[in-house]
Amino acid sequence: MVEKENGVTLAQLRATIWAGPFQDINRKFREITREHLGDGMKVLFLANLVFHPTHGLTLQISDIDPSFSLGEMARERNESIAKLKNEGLFDLNHQMAFPLLPRRVAIISVETSKGYHDFMKILSEDVAGHQLFTMLFPALLQGIGAVVSIRQQLERIKKVKHHFDVVVIIRGGGGDVGLSSFDHFSLASSVATFPLPVITGIGHATNETVVELVAHSNKITPTEVAYFLLQHVHQFIQRVSDATTAIMEIPQLMLEGENQLLSQLADRLSHRTSGLIAGHQYRLNRSGLVLEKELKSRNLHQLLKLSGFAEKLDVSLRMAFKRQEMILSGYSTSVVKSSPRLLVTAHQKMGGVEEKIRLLDPVNILKRGFSITFRNGKPIKSTVDLLTGDKIETQYYQGKTTSI
Repeated sequence: MVEKENGVTLAQLRATIWAGPFQDINRKFREITREHLGDGMKVLFLANLVFHPTHGLTLQISDIDPSFSLGEMARERNESIAKLKNEGLFDLNHQMAFPLLPRRVAIISVETSKGYHDFMKILSEDVAGHQLFTMLFPALLQGIGAVVSIRQQLERIKKVKHHFDVVVIIRGGGGDVGLSSFDHFSLASSVATFPLPVITGIGHATNETVVELVAHSNKITPTEVAYFLLQHVHQFIQRVSDATTAIMEIPQLMLEGENQLLSQLADRLSHRTSGLIAGHQYRLNRSGLVLEKELKSRNLHQLLKLSGFAEKLDVSLRMAFKRQEMILSGYSTSVVKSSPRLLVTAHQKMGGVEEKIRLLDPVNILKRGFSITFRNGKPIKSTVDLLTGDKIETQYYQGKTTSI
């Protein structure tokens, strides 16, 4: 037996409950508190203090007052609710948008529980249920380890949250017994802040647990949770069906309306066109007569003008030919007179060029006493082109020498 305050042990003493009294105590405790007597509970008990030479002092518990424990459980429940509200967590999961098609469902339950099998049976018997993908994340749903077990599975789901649309926590077959774990602040906080909508179906309790209060939706039994999901699936299918029907009908209605409008426009156009054609035909006939007269008058005038132009053009051409003939005759006379003089001048220029070419001939340059030095067959123009040890050739008018 331990007394704690804020997690710190204040007092501790060995205590025992014999098997006989325990059966009656536990039954009475469960009937009143709806919980099994277990570790971590605050209890008000009746006991005898017994001294043993070897084991020392021991409390032998003969009875427990369930009403005291029930009050403590209610107090802890109210404290959890108040803390969630003060920290702004209470309505977070409520405020999440529920998916239009909750097709991918993560389930926290016990595989062998009746509630889980009822849930899966409802889904399997409905055509829409075959469209759901479900995955079980097994956890303890009552007792000392329930809080830790459920939170661990919530963390696992959170890591792969993009694979799921909703989370359901379901239990069944145990009545209202063992629901105190769902009043625990840490578990309620995990549900309230979970990034997916959480649906609960954990028992037949008249008073909702804190987890049920903070969950997005609470359906008392797993069967109700299954019907809730199927309802959303059916609604989605119906909306899609209605939208498909509307999409199919809209073009037909639009086509009928357009055909009617086209028919009306065609009738109006036919009446207007007949009148317009008649009016335009009349104006066209009148314009044709006027145009015919105008063309006859203009053709005569144009013929007279063209005749005058032809005579003027003939005179102008004759005069132009005459002028060009005189110019060409003058050019011919000038060329004949200047040709001999131009030939003499050209012959003299060619003679001067030939003399320059003869004087610049390398043979004539060598004949005048000059020489040409080569390196590797190329004439040397500067000493810069020479290196020590180069082989050079010097060409004279008659003969050549080699130097190093």
